Amino acid sequence: QQAQAPLWFQWYPQQDKLASKRLLQRVEQAGYEAIVFTLDAPINGIRYQEQRVGFTVPSEAQAVNLSAFKDQLAHVGQPGSSPIFDSGILQHSLSWAGLQEFIAETSLPVLVKGILNPSDVELAIQAGAAGIVVSNHGGRILDALPAPITMLPKVVKAVDGRVPVLCDGGIRSGTQVAIALALGADAVMIGRPYIYGLTTAGAPGVAHVLHMLRTELEACMTLVGATCLQELKERLL
Repeated sequence: QQAQAPLWFQWYPQQDKLASKRLLQRVEQAGYEAIVFTLDAPINGIRYQEQRVGFTVPSEAQAVNLSAFKDQLAHVGQPGSSPIFDSGILQHSLSWAGLQEFIAETSLPVLVKGILNPSDVELAIQAGAAGIVVSNHGGRILDALPAPITMLPKVVKAVDGRVPVLCDGGIRSGTQVAIALALGADAVMIGRPYIYGLTTAGAPGVAHVLHMLRTELEACMTLVGATCLQELKERLL
């Protein structure tokens, strides 16, 4: 209700179809304009870095959209674990047929997040995907996966302009935004950068991060001779 910008809802498929349907109705009624369906994280990865630093989800951090599962979302105290992943509420066995069924249940466009293999593009589009997000979930689910920026050109070629292609994972500067756009992405997504700004300075911190990315992007464009985003092409790299 407070947002002044378009809202997209990141979706993790759940085991309970009734609860899933209710949440989907809430998303639609709240005015969200798209759903980003997470394909690449049906289970929690083995997060050695989080285990080494002893990171745990604070007990006061609540999954408010999953209040129906509060009894299952018991706080998990082991470093690198997650009360959401480890509670059993998420659907661990995903299929293209299941994705197609989900897309048919909503009037909202559904972008599929977690595509790295170009051969999956056709299956996603056939299932009804309105967009492709090239992502490896920040390398936190399976650390041996290739970087999204490496696979981006191959995915773009497979999509062949049929749906928008977005890219996330490792975007830390405006120059990296420019590189992703030059390799064929229609847009990029960020996660940790805005969280760093939020934890440091609240809303102004988020605004500052976005300002930094935009300033760096504009500087990069000027230095390579691009007068608009459409002029960012692979030949400039």
